[in-house]
Amino acid sequence: MLSLLLLQMYNTTARTFPRRFVLPLTVDSSTATGQNLNTLPYSSATAVKRDDRKVFVSHEDLHLDDLVEAGGLELPQINYDKYNTKKYRYFYGCGFGHLVGDSLLKMDIETKEMKMWKEPGFYPSEPVFVPAPNATEEDEGVILSAVVTPQQEKNTFLLVLDAKSFTELGRAAVPVKMPYGFHGVFASSKQ
Repeated sequence: MLSLLLLQMYNTTARTFPRRFVLPLTVDSSTATGQNLNTLPYSSATAVKRDDRKVFVSHEDLHLDDLVEAGGLELPQINYDKYNTKKYRYFYGCGFGHLVGDSLLKMDIETKEMKMWKEPGFYPSEPVFVPAPNATEEDEGVILSAVVTPQQEKNTFLLVLDAKSFTELGRAAVPVKMPYGFHGVFASSKQ
């Protein structure tokens, strides 16, 4: 009965999905009414000047229907070392097919394809991207996530995924029960 009640409650919560908005920084009087001010060739988002001198924006979805089935996405991360404030192609996040994150996702915003890591009964924390030394590609590195479970016979663990293929490289079991935590961080030994 309680699990049915939780499922009903979860099904009424808002889900989040990645979207792109394009906001023009300037709109001058020579701009024609009805003109789309988005000049990005890779984006279908629109920013249209109206006759009342306001701009109406419409988003571009950065996902396919498989993300809807995964429950949406939260806690997005990118390769911040090289792509913070720059155009990037990949981001990683937690899928929320449950009240807490129950999967890890890799999104390709060019193809809108998604890759997923999921194990029933396990709940990963926010994915953290760690670039490979001397990486030349945006997704060259690993994803780290602390994964917990309420199952007494199972251990919590640090999950390591290949960021490119999104396949598991390994896990380091933690012989104690850890509380579920949303966020994660990585500090290299160089810092």
